[in-house]
Amino acid sequence: MVLSTRPQIDSDPNFLFLVTKPVEPRDAATVVILRDGGEGVEVFLVKRSREVDFMAGAHVFPGGRLDAGDGSLVACAVRETFEEAGLRLDPAALVPWVRWITPEVSPRRFDARFYLARAPEGQEPRVDGREATEGLWITPANAMQRWQEGGMQLAPATAKSIDMLLAYATVAAALEDAARRPPPVSMPVVWADKESGRAYISLPGDPRHPQPDVLGGTIRRFHLAEGRYRPVRAT
Repeated sequence: MVLSTRPQIDSDPNFLFLVTKPVEPRDAATVVILRDGGEGVEVFLVKRSREVDFMAGAHVFPGGRLDAGDGSLVACAVRETFEEAGLRLDPAALVPWVRWITPEVSPRRFDARFYLARAPEGQEPRVDGREATEGLWITPANAMQRWQEGGMQLAPATAKSIDMLLAYATVAAALEDAARRPPPVSMPVVWADKESGRAYISLPGDPRHPQPDVLGGTIRRFHLAEGRYRPVRAT
């Protein structure tokens, strides 16, 4: 699941970029599939085909928008995970984790519920070969390293979610932490620096965002340059 954050540059950096009438976000569901590996927690990512129309070639979590036949967001999450990763999840095993809402500036918006789930025993993920061309298990630390070195493309919500997973030594710890509190709701703030014209995306805990830190992790701000999002220090 990818959240679109396409900024529009304005001369005033204090301006929260809004389209004339923000698009209503569509309900969506994403599953962050976890397992305990030899180096700690591992997360499953799929790589989007270069033939798709958005974030082609990016690594994402399985997920997608709510269809009329789903009936619920949990059902949507289970369906999308099977379609994109070939895993059959028990709906009862999904734990609500975080809710990401695409910024109002975007022409394509989602109200995406992210769930955590332990990988089912005895099942091996497999990608569909169409929307997703490959899948991989990777530790959050290795994913962060590959992304920052330019070897992996991640959207802001994906990168921040992986950043949040760094806090957990085991899958059980991540699931227990998610289960003990309501999922935080976050809508990133898109803005531009007046002097440089550079586009930034601020998350809760960044001085440019109205929310305090409700997510954890260390990333508070992204810089958008040449089509890639990179973490920068929030000042």
